[in-house]
Amino acid sequence: MPTARMPNEFDRERRGFAAPRPVGGQDPDPAATSRSERRTLWLLVLMIALIVGITTIVGIVGMIVVALGGTT
Repeated sequence: MPTARMPNEFDRERRGFAAPRPVGGQDPDPAATSRSERRTLWLLVLMIALIVGITTIVGIVGMIVVALGGTT
């Protein structure tokens, strides 16, 4: 019995693509990828916290300077 083909496979052939669509999601080392993603996520959260924190500190210092009669 021939294998059932999805409609998008027929469309690909009609458009001139000879090879089937590559299958994704086959990570050779999911554990290492997971560790790398956790580290990257941690760095992203740290960068966001630094940006928000520094902006807040600069804003507060600016308000104090203006309140004490400094220039903007």
